[in-house]
Amino acid sequence: MTVAQLPSPATRAVREVLYRNAVEPAFQPIVQLEDGVVNGYEALARFNPEHFTNPADAFHAAYTAGLGVDLEILAIERALLRISDLPTGVWLSLNASVEALLEPRTITMLLAHAHHSLTVELTEHTQVTDYTALREVMDLLRAAGIKIAVDDAGSGFANLSQILQIQPDIIKLDISLTRDIDQDPVRIALARALFSFSESVGAVLVAEGIETYAEHAQLMALGVRHGQGYYIAKPGPLPSRHIEPLL
Repeated sequence: MTVAQLPSPATRAVREVLYRNAVEPAFQPIVQLEDGVVNGYEALARFNPEHFTNPADAFHAAYTAGLGVDLEILAIERALLRISDLPTGVWLSLNASVEALLEPRTITMLLAHAHHSLTVELTEHTQVTDYTALREVMDLLRAAGIKIAVDDAGSGFANLSQILQIQPDIIKLDISLTRDIDQDPVRIALARALFSFSESVGAVLVAEGIETYAEHAQLMALGVRHGQGYYIAKPGPLPSRHIEPLL
């Protein structure tokens, strides 16, 4: 192998992570905004800083190296190891790209844990080209009791098109709309429209990235009932009990 053919440092780091199963899950609560009661936890992947300081960099490097689905599956496997530690009645939300969700290994793993309360948050690394195959997988998961969420709602036309095609059980309001929503009439109008849409189709709207009291208060005023973000709790280990209600 010539020097030009050697894998990049990022690719070598991804391979090291996969070889050592070096993904540590962190869990961020999804709460009822009115009282802070935890309804679910989103599982997020964290890495040794020697490998990657930013999870987004890890997944970008993995997909560049053709190892993206492998890394996603490892992250899901590691999160599922903690599923028995969840409080009763609380769901676990797992992130999966379309590519990963169409992978038989992912489907088998999710169905094996379907007796727990699971939600799959659909993320997008590439444009969806085969909605028929994706809907078949989602129908299979839903039949087993697994809910489907669409991430980053309001972040662009492709995302809104995905919502129409998938008809998710949960719609997650993108952080770009949540941030400074108390100061921006345009964000307020769009969030109100997405809330109205979610209500009309029977989906739960969850606001992501709530970082201030003012954002929290504005979302509640719009009728949004569920949210997550640093104002509520940062990602971390699963607590031994629910977090205290917000004052």
